[in-house]
Amino acid sequence: MVHNASAITENEKDMWRSSPFPTGLSRQKSMTFRCMKHNEELIMTESEGELFDLFGLERENVLQKRIEDIFPKEIAAFKKEMYERALNGESLTYESELNGIPFLAAIGPIYNKDGTVSEVYGFCVDLTERVSVETQLAESEQRFRSLMDHNIDALFSLNLEGKFTTVNKACTTLSGYSETELLNMTFNPFMMPDRRAAAIDQFKDALKGQAKMYETRIQQKNGGTRQIMFTLTPIIVLNKVLGVFGIAKDVTAKREAEKELRETKDLLESVIYHSSDAISVVHLTDYSVKVNPAFEFIYGWSQDELTNLTSHILPVVPEDKEAESERLMTIVKHGGYVKGVETIRLTKCGKRLNVSLSLSPIYGENGEVVALSAISRDITEKKLKEKALKESEEKYRIIAENTTDLVGVVDLEGNVKYVSPSNRLLLGFDPSLYDGKKIQGFFHSDDRAKVRMAMNEMVQTQKPVKFEVRCKHAHGHWVTLEANATPIANDSDQPDSFVVVARDLTERKKTEEMLRKSDKLSVLGQLAAGVAHEIRNPLTSIRGFLQLLQSKASENEDYYEIMLSEIDRINSIVGEFMLLAKPQAMNFTQTDLRQLLRHVISILDTQAILTNVQIYFESEPDLPEIWCVDNQIKQVFVNMLKNAIEAMPTGGSVHIQLKREGGYVVASFIDHGCGISEERLPTLGEPFYTTKEKGTGLGLMICYKIVENHHGKILINSKIDEGTTFSILLPIDENKPVS
Repeated sequence: MVHNASAITENEKDMWRSSPFPTGLSRQKSMTFRCMKHNEELIMTESEGELFDLFGLERENVLQKRIEDIFPKEIAAFKKEMYERALNGESLTYESELNGIPFLAAIGPIYNKDGTVSEVYGFCVDLTERVSVETQLAESEQRFRSLMDHNIDALFSLNLEGKFTTVNKACTTLSGYSETELLNMTFNPFMMPDRRAAAIDQFKDALKGQAKMYETRIQQKNGGTRQIMFTLTPIIVLNKVLGVFGIAKDVTAKREAEKELRETKDLLESVIYHSSDAISVVHLTDYSVKVNPAFEFIYGWSQDELTNLTSHILPVVPEDKEAESERLMTIVKHGGYVKGVETIRLTKCGKRLNVSLSLSPIYGENGEVVALSAISRDITEKKLKEKALKESEEKYRIIAENTTDLVGVVDLEGNVKYVSPSNRLLLGFDPSLYDGKKIQGFFHSDDRAKVRMAMNEMVQTQKPVKFEVRCKHAHGHWVTLEANATPIANDSDQPDSFVVVARDLTERKKTEEMLRKSDKLSVLGQLAAGVAHEIRNPLTSIRGFLQLLQSKASENEDYYEIMLSEIDRINSIVGEFMLLAKPQAMNFTQTDLRQLLRHVISILDTQAILTNVQIYFESEPDLPEIWCVDNQIKQVFVNMLKNAIEAMPTGGSVHIQLKREGGYVVASFIDHGCGISEERLPTLGEPFYTTKEKGTGLGLMICYKIVENHHGKILINSKIDEGTTFSILLPIDENKPVS
């Protein structure tokens, strides 16, 4: 440290030593100066030092000059303010810039013997080096921050207690926590309970100065888990560990890919091992061979017997096929593929087999073919079948030409190859008319797209297809035919044509139409029965209330008897009316079944009282509402309760229970009547089947239909002389069903 005080006189040294400025400065360029106040103007009286020249100042333009005449306007105003304060006894420091040179200035008062201030003494030092260092430090910090913020891996630092001190954006993405949350946490919450102790040990090892790399699973804020590869490095400053810097790389996808690769490898090996086709892999360098069990079974050669080969041609290749084998292997060695070539192979015992052969190259790390795989399928039996098929073709031709069904052969383009003589009987045309023509031209225009789709399906699946088509008759009308098309495979096992067998559906269509009309009549009859059944329920309620009113009335007794008689008459007429169902709009609403059942009980309570039947209702609390058509479900409950009451003509009790079982709300109607025999239970719900003397069986049938439309169930449990339990299960659904 040096002092630049060449402008200080000996008399002023003591005054400088007592000034408030520091006594040591680094070897930076500096200068000293003095100024005094004269006639209310601040005059520069002294200025000396290297920094003086760097500022571009000349002494003749500075000494004895006003501050305003030396410095630019803004700096001059600031300096005047500082000097005025120094003249008032303050010691000040400030930073500024002149001529592009940053500097630090310190000024203070110079006291007279009487304690007054006569001058201001100042000292300036060049801050260029410091500013440069600060700039480099800022740039370095920005680079570090850029590395932190834009790194795809999670970067973080921990203090000695394991608390996060810095985190990057990838950290927040990986963990699910915000930066603020992370900086108030330790790493412990991220560690799985069974791995937390090991993570703490790894952290402690890093604090001891040992860089660590390990893999573990962490838990995210949302509860998810990720597989992470951690790299921990101690933060050492002046040989002292201040914390740990960490890099967290998410390897979840990589580990899952590795797992999938292992599973794929295992699966591939399993497929090869259990394949019914003979599979062999031959390496082109050392001629080593790997074969699967099917190869050993088909050809009789074991894996051990195929070791120490001197050629890539296996002993399963007959001598007369070696040239062909060499040609096929040359294709594969150059990266080509051989698929489905039919050839001959030899078993260990000398038996020749017809096989379908496919060859594929296997590439090494450098992209060269290092081995080849061969898949061969024994088609000997297939060949024998094809031969037998050809031998029997003539026999089938005789059958085709003498059958009453239409038989034809058509290629894939729709060209007719053959039509049986029965065509004259079905369509009235001579078979020669079709030769070489497109079969589509004889179909109804509306059916051509349907037939084309059926033919495409048959070609793709190589399986027979069935379709209906209208063909033109020689007399001009259209005949509906039911056609069955079967593909015919060529020598390459590919379909090249198909056989069509068709028969006239005209009479069958007429019969089906008659049946449909009969069904419509049946539906109309059942519909009428349904309407009648709808009337019976309100009639029952009216009659019950009339009887109740009659029991309390003291006059007009004849009127009540007439009304009851007429109601019985209506009921008798309705009883003869057959009913199936009344179409209704399915307007689903959320319904409380407890309230619905209470209403149903109030309707039939009078009938129950008159027959000496007690009704008991039990319900679980907090049952959910269900989506239903309340009037229809009400009708089901009315029918069930009414049947239970009528099952006990001499009196008794009916227990109604409402509870939740799984995804259903279950309403059970339990009576103690005569019961239903086991053999009759399966027929309940069929129209016109009933256990009542005057019943139609339609009420229970309609109940079944309503519950079925609500995607529910009706379960029946009954024993003779013990009673019957009807349970209606209605599904609990949060979403409104489609009407």
